[in-house]
Amino acid sequence: MVKKGCMLRRFFAVREVLCLVGIAVLFARGPAWAENALQVALPNLQGGIFSLEEELKKGPVVFDLWATWCKPCIKALPKMQEVADAYSEHGVGVFTINVDGPRNQAKIRPFIKRHKLRLPVLLDKTNEVAKQFHLVAIPSTLVIAQDGKVVYRHQGYRPGDEEKLKEVLDELLGLKKTRESEAEGVDDA
Repeated sequence: MVKKGCMLRRFFAVREVLCLVGIAVLFARGPAWAENALQVALPNLQGGIFSLEEELKKGPVVFDLWATWCKPCIKALPKMQEVADAYSEHGVGVFTINVDGPRNQAKIRPFIKRHKLRLPVLLDKTNEVAKQFHLVAIPSTLVIAQDGKVVYRHQGYRPGDEEKLKEVLDELLGLKKTRESEAEGVDDA
């Protein structure tokens, strides 16, 4: 009986050490969203293939993951359209990634038309992007800098979330200082 208790204590001690080592490894790697994102290649709604590596040559990229059945996505997508319209002149590409399964693929085009969206739609039927970036909720938003590093990630949607996204893009593009300078000039007048 004594040996069994001793073995159990050893087992739990080893388990604790392994857990601590695992946590240390995770923190040593840095946040998951700092990983290089160049490996994303997805079909688009028009039948072509999107390559993140090619798109990043033009500027930063924003991904918004969504599904036709997702109520918060319905609220978030028009805000993403506004962001796309506001930042396209700065070289930012905003792409939606639909994560509907094969059964709902036929609903995507009518959904886009009904909500009057002009955003490019990429298709991820197997949730590879969500897996790659450890996303567990939709909508989810990623901002990827031109060097391929994910600089922002957000899951879910509440009204006003787009303001944080704009702040991140302004900072990434160096527009934050420009906007502050413009605001100071207005105050001086």
